[in-house]
Amino acid sequence: MDRESERGKGLGSHLLAVAEEEAQRRGCRAIHLASFTFQAPGFYARHGFEQFARLEDLPAGHANVFMIKRLAPVPAR
Repeated sequence: MDRESERGKGLGSHLLAVAEEEAQRRGCRAIHLASFTFQAPGFYARHGFEQFARLEDLPAGHANVFMIKRLAPVPAR
C-alpha cells in the first residue's frame, strides 16, 4: 500500500476519533502528543488540539511541537 494513495480518505481522522472515544470511555481528561513541524501539527490543530510547548531547532531547522486536547467528561451512569 502506497502512503500517498491513502491520503485524503479520512483514515487519520477516523483513528483519532476512535482513540478519543476510547480515552473518554476510560475516564481520561485530556490527550497530549508531540509532532514535529514537518509532520502533522496542522492536522491535530484541525481536530481541536492546542500547542502548549515547542522546542525550536529540534531537529535542526524544525521544531518539536507538544499539543493537548481536553476531553469532555463522560456522564456517570
